[in-house]
Amino acid sequence: MVKYIVITGVSTGIGRDALRLLHKKGYHIFGSVRKETDAKKLSETYPERFTPLLFDVQDQNAVTKATKVVFETCDALHALINNAGIAVPGPLQHMPEEDFERQLDINLKAVRRITNLFLPLLGAAPNFKKTPGRIINISSISGLFNSPFNGAYSISKHALESMTDVYRRELRRYGIKVIAIEPGPIKTDIWQKNLNSMDKYTHTDYNDVLQKADMMIEKAETSALPVSRISNLVLKCLTKRNPKTRYIVHKRKLLFKLLAFYLPDKLVDWFIHRTLTRGNQHRPI
Repeated sequence: MVKYIVITGVSTGIGRDALRLLHKKGYHIFGSVRKETDAKKLSETYPERFTPLLFDVQDQNAVTKATKVVFETCDALHALINNAGIAVPGPLQHMPEEDFERQLDINLKAVRRITNLFLPLLGAAPNFKKTPGRIINISSISGLFNSPFNGAYSISKHALESMTDVYRRELRRYGIKVIAIEPGPIKTDIWQKNLNSMDKYTHTDYNDVLQKADMMIEKAETSALPVSRISNLVLKCLTKRNPKTRYIVHKRKLLFKLLAFYLPDKLVDWFIHRTLTRGNQHRPI
């Protein structure tokens, strides 16, 4: 019997590779895209067991309309993978309010809106007779560790970590497992899209650091892990009987845990300041 999965943001990056792997494993994927050209291209690549859902996660009317397609196709979801997201860099002091709000709406509020729409198909409904589904939220190590000039993104991911915990505890009564995957640098386009995005802050006191931002992004990408690491982990979360509640994916996991959880804040603050002023690491970890 075919199992159905919804993945948001499948046009590129983590979502695209998760679509590739899970489709290969026999799942039917409902994948959200924002452009009709992407929907057409993916439909040609996956003529069977793939249904494009055309919506921007900020457009709730479009999301609700697309949701009806899923409800008309199946009576249960094996999983919902909340992957769609953006990264809006810049100093919090100078970031325009609309940029900050957009970051939170896409990475956090939209996750709640979309999750709530699909909960009946995941098992949170009276007299649900199928096996409860799973929710996988693609978070980030930025949800555990705060990097300067990456603040809006970090805040959105910290809140997503909290939301993941709350859903996991509230939905336990239905048997729905909720899991967070927390990647470090991954070879995707999310940061490439931000090249030159710091130019609007060159007039600020942070210019001496931000003028190196593009070089730092490119350097971080050279040490990034392949996107398949996340796809394989997603598959593990779907098939393992008792998956962990969260998975950190990082080349230097031990160092990251040390910085994020064990070292005194003031020591970490000093380390970050030294790294940003003397080195080329835009993301100190």
